Formats: sequence, C-alpha cells, structure tokens
Amino acid sequence: MAVSRFPIVAIVGRPNVGKSTLFNRLVGSRKAIVGDRPGVTVDRLETECVCGDRRLILVDTGGIGETPHGDMQWAIDAQVEVALDIADVVIFAVDSYAGMTPIDIQIGDKLRRSGRPLLLVVNKAENPDTAHDFHKLGLGEPHPVSAMHGAGVSQFKSVLEASLPQWKKVADTAEPLACISVIGRPNVGKSTLINAWLKRERMVVSPIAGTTRDAIDSDIPWLDGVIRLIDTAGQRKHGRIADVIEFVARVKAVEAFRRSDVAVMLLDGGEGIVEQDMRLMQLAREAGCALLVVVNKCDLLTDSEWDYYAERLNFRMRGLPDVPVKRASAKLKQGVKGLLKAAVKAAEQNRIKINTGELNRWLDHVQMRQHPPSVNGAAVRLKYVSQVSTSPPTLKVFSNRPGRIEGTYLRYLEQDFRRTFSLPGIPVRFIFTASKNPFAGLDPLRTETEASKGAHRRSAKRRSKRQAKVGKRG
Repeated sequence: MAVSRFPIVAIVGRPNVGKSTLFNRLVGSRKAIVGDRPGVTVDRLETECVCGDRRLILVDTGGIGETPHGDMQWAIDAQVEVALDIADVVIFAVDSYAGMTPIDIQIGDKLRRSGRPLLLVVNKAENPDTAHDFHKLGLGEPHPVSAMHGAGVSQFKSVLEASLPQWKKVADTAEPLACISVIGRPNVGKSTLINAWLKRERMVVSPIAGTTRDAIDSDIPWLDGVIRLIDTAGQRKHGRIADVIEFVARVKAVEAFRRSDVAVMLLDGGEGIVEQDMRLMQLAREAGCALLVVVNKCDLLTDSEWDYYAERLNFRMRGLPDVPVKRASAKLKQGVKGLLKAAVKAAEQNRIKINTGELNRWLDHVQMRQHPPSVNGAAVRLKYVSQVSTSPPTLKVFSNRPGRIEGTYLRYLEQDFRRTFSLPGIPVRFIFTASKNPFAGLDPLRTETEASKGAHRRSAKRRSKRQAKVGKRG
C-alpha cells in the first residue's frame, strides 16, 4: 500500500451526528453526500485538504454503534477499524442536541483504547455551553462547532493544525499514471473488483444493491508511480432516482468520469445488457473517458450461455464497434490482473500525443480513400490538422468549409483514426475551423478590382510570350 505524504485525519462517530457536514466544512466543498437521515455515508471518503499551513488527508467514515444498515453494519464497523489503523489523528464527532448517549460512551472507550491522538468535536452546538456536558467522556476538552453554519470551525481548525504530527517533507510526485473509474448498475461487483485489484477489503461489499453512494478514490503502486481507482455509485434509471441522495450520487459519478482517463464498464454475466448500460457508456464517452467493457461473474455462465450473451452484447454495442470486451470473475479473482493491465494501457492511449507531421500524412491518406462529400457542387477540403489536447485526443482540423462536414464523414474520420493509430475504445474529438483567407477583411470592391488587374497582367504576359515566340520563328 502506498504511504501518504501527509498526515491522515479520520472523522468517526455514530450515525447522523453531522460527520459528513463537518467533512465538507473542513474541506471547503461538498465532497461528501449529506442527508437528513442516519446512515447516508457507508464507505470511507478520503480527500486532500489544507488546514492552516499544513496539508492533510481527511477521511469521512460510516456511522458506528447503531444498525441503520442492518446486515451491513459489521462491514461499516470494519471500515472504521481500518480508518483508525491508518489515522494519525481521530476526530470523534458527537451531537449536542442528542446529548451524551450510551453509544457515545462505548465509542469513546473504543477510541481511548486505540491510543491515537483524539479530538472531541461537539457538533450542532450553536450554544457553545452545551459542550460542557461531554467532559464526562474523559476525552479531553470538547470543541463546540456548528458544521452546518460554520460557527467555531475556524477555531477548531487551529486546534487540529496544532495536533498534527510533524510530517517528513518529500518531493512532490507526478500525477497518477492512470485514473480508472469502475462504472455499472447496482450490485454488478464494482467494489469487489476494486478490492481484488487492491488485494484488501477497501470497499464495503454487500448483496444489498446501492451500498456504494460516493465516488471513492484509492491509489495503488504501479511501476514507478501510482494508479488511481475510482469506485462509483451504482446507477439506476433516471426515473427511478426517487430521493435526492441517490440523485447526487449520480451527479458525483458523472464528475468521476470527467477526471478519469478510462472507464471500466462492468456488466453482470447473469443478466442481459440494458438501455441503462448503454447510457452509462455514452456518458463516459461524452466525458472523454476511454471505454473498456467487462462482463463480470462469467464463472456462472456455460459456454453456450456465454455465446448467446456475447451475441446479444455485440448487437447492443453496434454503435460502439471498436470497444474492447473482456471477461472476468471479480469474486474468484479470475482475469482481474490482465484487466487492470488493459485499463492502464487504455489510459495511456487516451493520453497519447501524435506529432503534427504524422497526423497530416494520415489526413492526406484518409481523404484519398474517401473524399468529403461536396456541398452544392462545391468541394470540401480538409487542409491541415494538429493535436490540441489529450484525454481524449482532440484534433483541430482546418477546412475551407468547416461547417459543412457531415456526421457520416465525421464518424468515418473517427473510426479510421482509431484504427490507424491502434486506439480501440478511445474517444476522439474533432474541432473544425476555417483555414486563413488571405483576402479576409479587405474591401470587396477593391479585392475584386485587384483580382481583375492581376488577371489582366497575367493575360498580357502570356500574349507577350506568344508574340516573342512568333517573332523568333519569323
């Protein structure tokens, strides 16, 4: 496991005391999903933030001690145990309105035995005097805050900064070699796949659909750097998103696509591909992600069942003919190692940079094979191309009639580009712009006159040459 360069601070406490609201307030943005019912946060959510002059990794955890999730509670408790194992400082959040509960006392005893530096935060304390009751926990000075309104948060950040251990400074590392999002409908095995890649139980895994709601990041070593894995919330049809928390989870998943190089689309081998799967693929492509389709739970399929599944999949993906399709079993860890290599390769391909000379040779060849359709008898010419960005590869094409490129010809260019440069499943974007007109901005009458004079001069030169040749013959 990669070692963090910054101190790690974990926020723990029972459900619905405002841990995620405090997390968002300390981070300075709405990173964690917040709801007015207990048990909204299930997985750990980690992000890098600034506290005074120090940088740290802040970890939001699921509520402990009560059972709003039923059978999932044991898994949430395990996640908090992991958070405590990696934390340098623990923030124990309690609720001023509810007062000190027996669950708070049990959690306090558990945290005291952990031996970690501990800060007691009394949330929802618009009246700071209510914090005094929590001295009975024996966990030091309680710090009253209102995470919702921001009261007392700046004072607490000063206390938190002073509590951070001295961290050894190291040189900044490069960006991750690849950012990989795992997407799919609920309960197709996304978290199980990431756990298999991490070789540890990083994600809460449960047969209950919708266990993961936030987009969770995990870094793992790869060659001389790291790759970042992003587990996204399972996506239902838009019409079935009945509550605001699930809607926000969908928005966060789309945000995860935008910061990823590649999206691994996970399908359930025991179920067919549906319209929602196709929509997710389209969302990932629109966000500029390379796409890799993986059929999970293939151990449940016989050879004949797989043949039928592959036939149906090929039919549904006829609009995405060059997207690679892989088979795996995340639970049995079959094919997961090769799948990770394929995802990293796709991320590298999405970041490809092609020199301008090679691009223009491709542009000449692709037009020789198939010329752009003319417009009312006027030829459309693609004159020059250059690459302007990556992830996805974006090409700027100069044309005499940039607004007249038909959609069918654009698809032809995209497919030929991916085939020529061996980029299966990689989205490519074209920006068509007008080539420079040497007469642009000039007076039309003057331009016409100058053009006419030039034509007369050329005609006079040709007559002079002909007369000179006649004179020589005479």
